[in-house]
Amino acid sequence: MIEAEGEFYVERTEALLIDHLREGDETALAPLIEKYKRMVHRLAMQITRNHEDANDVMQETFIKVYHSIHTFRQEAAFETWVYRIAVNESLNFVKRRKRHRESPLATTQESDFHPDVRQKAEIANDPQLQAEQAELRHWVTKAVNSLSLKHRIVVILHELEGLTHPEIASILNCSEGTVRSRLHYARKQLRTLLKPYVDANSEF
Repeated sequence: MIEAEGEFYVERTEALLIDHLREGDETALAPLIEKYKRMVHRLAMQITRNHEDANDVMQETFIKVYHSIHTFRQEAAFETWVYRIAVNESLNFVKRRKRHRESPLATTQESDFHPDVRQKAEIANDPQLQAEQAELRHWVTKAVNSLSLKHRIVVILHELEGLTHPEIASILNCSEGTVRSRLHYARKQLRTLLKPYVDANSEF
């Protein structure tokens, strides 16, 4: 009950901040930035694959949030709306670059492919497992980065960010069928690319 009340309080607090921001209260933006900045930066980094661009995307995203807050409709979650802005800003940066500037894999998204708590404990006590996991993360990251941008984005949003098909469809402004189709194709490509390194029964 306490947890439920806590969740209600957080949601209510966010709703009040959004209302205040709509009314022109600039101080309401800072708590929203604090809540979502890590999510936005992580997503921007996954799409642009460049730290400088990711920082710029994060800044542009919250500028857009501030100036476009009056367009936010309560039908969708505020988080989904922020995701949509962050994805669009990231894509704009990629398009402006006219080519993908590859960042070293170690500084992109290897850290996003991580084992669960139990596996972490096992890996910590086994140097060989540590090496195998490091190699697997390297190849998974390389495989995901090799996908076309539209397919990489659905993998990022679904597999890494944990979003549902309806949420992704809302963010990308496309149908759920398109999301499923792109995700199916991306997984098929990943299976092929990772076949030497991942068991055939893997979630990919």
